[in-house]
Amino acid sequence: MLSVERQLKIVEVVGENGGVKTSDLSNMFNVSEMTILRDLASLEQQGLLKRVYGGAVTFKKPTTEISIDLRRQMNATEKNIIGEKALKLISDGDSIFLDSSTTALAFAKKLATKTGLTIITNGLEIINEIKDEPGINTLCPGGQLQENTHSFIGSSTESFLRDFFADKAMISASGISIESGITVENSIQASIKKIMLKNALSRVVLVDSSKFDVVRLAKVCAIEDVNIIVTDKKPPEKFMKKFLKHNIEVIF
Repeated sequence: MLSVERQLKIVEVVGENGGVKTSDLSNMFNVSEMTILRDLASLEQQGLLKRVYGGAVTFKKPTTEISIDLRRQMNATEKNIIGEKALKLISDGDSIFLDSSTTALAFAKKLATKTGLTIITNGLEIINEIKDEPGINTLCPGGQLQENTHSFIGSSTESFLRDFFADKAMISASGISIESGITVENSIQASIKKIMLKNALSRVVLVDSSKFDVVRLAKVCAIEDVNIIVTDKKPPEKFMKKFLKHNIEVIF
């Protein structure tokens, strides 16, 4: 198991149980306690947990998200696959909302082959990725720059986004559930994604297969509010039935 995968699992375990012992984590992942202590120190720096004597406990503010550096490493192969598949939905001249996710970033890396695009995004990494592409016109908000996610957030960002309309909204999610719909880690990012979806003719969710049957804190929308799902492999059958029922196109 890669260190990034182990750290993400540690966050899940601590969140589900409220706390965990270092020795238990060491046994769970079959690594030394020193390795676990390094993991805990890194996660505490990101505000994802709090170290205590002998282990760690939950310490997560509502607006805290896993850093973009850590998220960029998560399911990188799957995100690249999703980016390639999503590119087939894009025509020259399209206007597109892109959120600040690393999945959207993987997709943005493919856009150089298109011309006449207008990209509206709150993601600093995406802006940096496409800023030198002659075929792309980029619109981005000001507002508060969230350091760990490299995204613009807040009321001024949301006000900016409300004034634009696009052919497509391409957003990611932290979870997708039959009962709970499309969810993300916090309400701040959920609000931005809601605006993008509302102001787009076509609503596309880019989500890797690990996010199915996962529910996070803040709801973005119901599954039936989406037009297209792009993922890296065929979703579970119950999701396929849901998508068919609501005439949602699935690309995998």
